[in-house]
Amino acid sequence: MVADAVIYHPTFAKLIKFLDSTPKREKAFRLVAYLSRFLGYYLARKGYPAEWVRLFKDLKSNVTFIRKGMRFLKPLNHLQTAAQTYDNKLLDPVLRSTTVLRNLSYAAYLGLDSITFFKLLGIVDKKRFPTVSTWGSRFWLLGLIAGLINSVHTISTLNKYKSEQEKPEQKEAVDKKIYKAKRKWVWDLLDAFVALNSLDYLHFSEGDVGLAGTVTSLMGLSDLWAAT
Repeated sequence: MVADAVIYHPTFAKLIKFLDSTPKREKAFRLVAYLSRFLGYYLARKGYPAEWVRLFKDLKSNVTFIRKGMRFLKPLNHLQTAAQTYDNKLLDPVLRSTTVLRNLSYAAYLGLDSITFFKLLGIVDKKRFPTVSTWGSRFWLLGLIAGLINSVHTISTLNKYKSEQEKPEQKEAVDKKIYKAKRKWVWDLLDAFVALNSLDYLHFSEGDVGLAGTVTSLMGLSDLWAAT
């Protein structure tokens, strides 16, 4: 039967396993949020009915609210990673310091994001801590800058290491690592573009920001799918 073919198909089983994880569902919601941001801007520019534009704006707001709840206590993961990396004295000093800074910045960003979540829930007065979102974006940007430095250093180190290799298979293995580091650099650069716009350091359109966020969301989902 067709139903059996779908239910027992390996891809369907992988999809179920993929969605049975809060971090992966959160990343899927992130894609919806940024795609809605892009589509809302695009439809408004093209003159589509106001209710269509409002639909995507409301979808973005609701999905963003859900994401904040799903990320509650996530700062603990970054604090643990920062502590473990700091204790690894054998790690390259630049990689060690940037990894620690990145994770501490993300922990601060997500911790402040939890305060915003409490404000939306009504647990914290909405008039209190008016700059919490701004500071959250600043810490996010700081973490991304640390990631960009980390990637550049990794690429430089790997290129030097590659030049010392003689066997083709060794060079090929290093090339894969270089590609991964370059991809991560592009990823962080696009997210930094989003953060800079949220802080009003850049003034690109909602469509540009939504498109950048959509691309990085797809990159993240691709990695998670491959690892499932």
